[in-house]
Amino acid sequence: MPTIREKIVRLYNSFNIPWRKYILFYVLPVMFLTIFLAIFILSFYHITLYPLRLVIYLIPAFGVLFSVLFPLIRGERKKTEIEKYMHLFITRMAVLASTQLPRKEIFRILSEVKEYGALSDEIEKIYHLVEYWNMSLPDAARVVAKRCPSMMLADFLDRLAHSAEAGEDFEKFLEKERKVVLETYAIKYEAAMAQLDVYKEAFVAILISMLFFAVFAAILPMFMNIDSTILLYMILLAFGFVEGIMLYAIKVRLPEDDIWHKRKDVRSPQEIKLLKILPFTYLAVALLFIITTLLHISVFLVVAISILPLFYPGYLIHSAESDLINCDENYDAFIRAVGSYVEAKGSDVMAMERLRKHDFGKLTKFIDTLYKRLLTRIDKKKAWQYFAGETGSNLISKFTDMYVTGIEMGGVPSTVSRIISDAYIRMIGLRKKRYQSATNLTGVLYGLMVGMAFTLYTTLSLMRMMANMIKYYPVNLSQYIKIPLLSAKFPIEVANVVFLTLLVIHAFVSALMIKVVSGSHKHSLYLHFSMLSWIGILVAYITNQIVGKVLGF
Repeated sequence: MPTIREKIVRLYNSFNIPWRKYILFYVLPVMFLTIFLAIFILSFYHITLYPLRLVIYLIPAFGVLFSVLFPLIRGERKKTEIEKYMHLFITRMAVLASTQLPRKEIFRILSEVKEYGALSDEIEKIYHLVEYWNMSLPDAARVVAKRCPSMMLADFLDRLAHSAEAGEDFEKFLEKERKVVLETYAIKYEAAMAQLDVYKEAFVAILISMLFFAVFAAILPMFMNIDSTILLYMILLAFGFVEGIMLYAIKVRLPEDDIWHKRKDVRSPQEIKLLKILPFTYLAVALLFIITTLLHISVFLVVAISILPLFYPGYLIHSAESDLINCDENYDAFIRAVGSYVEAKGSDVMAMERLRKHDFGKLTKFIDTLYKRLLTRIDKKKAWQYFAGETGSNLISKFTDMYVTGIEMGGVPSTVSRIISDAYIRMIGLRKKRYQSATNLTGVLYGLMVGMAFTLYTTLSLMRMMANMIKYYPVNLSQYIKIPLLSAKFPIEVANVVFLTLLVIHAFVSALMIKVVSGSHKHSLYLHFSMLSWIGILVAYITNQIVGKVLGF
């Protein structure tokens, strides 16, 4: 296990800009700019408060600190990107190795797969060292490994160099590496999902504490001569800050595993429909908000009616994701059958003719379309790309590209499909655990919304009751009897707006959390946002009515 010092040195070594150039063109300008900024502020603004002057004096120090940490931050980002795609990279390499291509050619092909980001850049460095600098593959791999920010990739490249020098069969070497990398990825994935339970419990505890402070701030005028308006606004900011921090922590901790692919060349029919209706949805939201505001109706109705159009695109994505998940579950059986049939029949057209008659769930209609495109014999590769793109699935898109590339390079269909199937089964197993965690989190967040709405609007009813009680006392009574309640001021309207804003913020952040945890489409949050908002508004209205009657107003 590398020490912290070794990790920091590795991250600095991965910085591509020469240090002389970095200091001259980046560090020195930042230092001069921050020093000038501090002098400018002190010269033109006569700040006497010592804490503020101290902050201004520290501006140059912040600039230097940023210059020192920037290479670390950039290296850490590259490391995360490399390890995110490592399992897919090894699987694709194993598929290419099964075709008996030369190793240099394999590295050339992998360097052109730009979807792997920083990982493709590291592989491209190896290819350039071999192709243009006449280095041997082991030497090139070791050179890149020394300057690679990821220890996982560096260790793999070191083992690759040793294996090449020892004369080990490349296909057998990758067979072992593929299992190790997949197992490592699965361990990290499961650890992150376990950590999600901790975050979920912490979020519930923090939110309950924040609710307590919100209630306390609302009824504080009963005990002290203080206006709670500022406190209510501070609670609103605190809620937004805490929920934003928790959302960021969950997003950073969980591995990125999107359900939908991000291809620009081919989109699924549902996504095309969604993109067509989104402009009209946003326009409808804006118009409804303007109309309901001009009608001067209750703020509850303004919010509830305004977000009404968001439900349809959210529901459309939710329905499409159900079909997409069904396609994912049936893809493994399909790709194994494809490998067997193509190898037996010698033609993918004949294989598809047989497979289109089998039941592969929601995937069947895409298989039928694939068969019709292959039957035209215009462009086989393009037909497979349309098949992968129209399903909308990120996993199907990636693994289909691997299959097509492997077959195109002369791989044995059954071998290629077996390698893909092994990795795919592992990924789907992890995905199912993620879906279960997302379902549990969804239930918790909906329960929190009910609890928040009930607590906040019970508090609002208490504030209204106290404000009504004060009306029955003589105006000058507070001059003789020093009870804070007699002179208290309860900002009912402000509290109503703040509490409703808290519910809307919680609904939005909760919808984003569900989207991040489940890996759903970026527009899928509309469904949960609208439903959570309606639930919160409905519970708030019922609480207002029932508690109001119980308290007698």
